[in-house]
Amino acid sequence: MTAAKLQHIPQLVRQQYVAAIEAGDAFFFESDVRIVRGQNVQRPVPWQIRIVPALLKKPKAPVSAEEEVRPKQNQVDVFAPPYVPNLLVKELDDFTVLLNKYCVLPHHYLLVTRDFVSQEKPPSPSMLALVYSMITSHTPSSDGAELLGFFNCGPNSGASQPHCHFQLVELTPSENATKAVPIEHMLDTQSAPDEDKEEILGLAVPWRHFVARLEPPSDPEKLENYFGKRFSHLLEAMFSLALEKNDENKGRPNFNVLLTRHFMHLIPRRNETFDMKEAGWEEYGPGGHPPKYTGTLSINALGYAGLLLTRHASELDALYASSNDERIVQVLTHTGVPL
Repeated sequence: MTAAKLQHIPQLVRQQYVAAIEAGDAFFFESDVRIVRGQNVQRPVPWQIRIVPALLKKPKAPVSAEEEVRPKQNQVDVFAPPYVPNLLVKELDDFTVLLNKYCVLPHHYLLVTRDFVSQEKPPSPSMLALVYSMITSHTPSSDGAELLGFFNCGPNSGASQPHCHFQLVELTPSENATKAVPIEHMLDTQSAPDEDKEEILGLAVPWRHFVARLEPPSDPEKLENYFGKRFSHLLEAMFSLALEKNDENKGRPNFNVLLTRHFMHLIPRRNETFDMKEAGWEEYGPGGHPPKYTGTLSINALGYAGLLLTRHASELDALYASSNDERIVQVLTHTGVPL
């Protein structure tokens, strides 16, 4: 599918989002954001810590007599038909575009496979090419907002549904930031003329984080083959290093993918969660907080993009306690694979 045919999807997403929120078929959770500047002097990351208390208890829409006869979401597979009409954006040949039912960021939507494919399998070249076309067909707004695509693969990645799905969110640069995706402040957007186009880049972080610079062909017919090769190079780098280090997780599909206009990221994962109390953070020591707020953070691909989610003020305060990114780095190193 060409970029021209995808240009109307952002408009459809916005229309369906308004309808779904008004009908109670989707829910938006208000959040507060705290910015933590990274310690990298040359390229500091403006990490975003977001607190969403409403996620402690997701609401349910009231059921009326009229709603009893409306199509219900598939209870066995929420990404399979019958689709809730207000959550359905567009049906494509092999994929379906759906709104995310629970949104922390407005207009959060999904590209799901029409037929069931396990989320524990890597995204296909056709899926990567389609997501990239959606990203590049999205016109950046005056405030610099861009689309980020992300994929959680495997039980330790933060994946919440078994049906294969790529997620897309619109991000806006935080105050004094130059890029919408925080982690990409560590990367130069423009490549040097003599740079190896096949090179796999690394970031100055203490966990494994593989990056491929994207300079895809202009011919849309060649896009799928291009992304198949670039993604294969990332997988090869990840698995070859796992064999070299004799990792416990070698061969197991646990990783996150980030996809932007200029880069594709692959981050292998070791743990889904980080326990603040187990880490010895005194805010969550003996008698620190009621048992309900355990201080357990769940990290998915957005965490490695530079956006971390907390559900309680004490969790945000504990993560922010150092006033720099020391604790964020500790969390992401624990849930990722240390160097």
